Amino acid sequence: MPDTHADADAGFETYVGPVRLLDAPAGELRAAFTIERRHLNGADMLHGGMMMSFAAIALGRAARAAVANAPGSAVEAMSINCDFTGPGKQGDTAIATARVTRRTRTIVFTSCDIEAGGRLLMTASGIFRVGAS
Repeated sequence: MPDTHADADAGFETYVGPVRLLDAPAGELRAAFTIERRHLNGADMLHGGMMMSFAAIALGRAARAAVANAPGSAVEAMSINCDFTGPGKQGDTAIATARVTRRTRTIVFTSCDIEAGGRLLMTASGIFRVGAS
């Protein structure tokens, strides 16, 4: 999995990563991080808040990519929904695959799957307002 952007971490992402962007087919955004001890909860599984942050990063980057060349190309999260489906384990590489499912002039709809070790950990969806400041 080639790393396409070594500087993917910025702002809050420096606390939850390091998150790296991966090569992805057209229409998808792929990101990854290695699950470290600091990402675990008290049961030694990937913390749900870390998974939700990772999903928000991937969904937001997919939404921004969809409007990158449009006037008012900033996006602002309006809603992000997450469903947990399995545990992540230390040492696994968590991979998020995000895509835009619909775009209007003012709204971008996104979805994301997070997998690790061949297991689905979470599904997420997001709605982003276009032209936010």
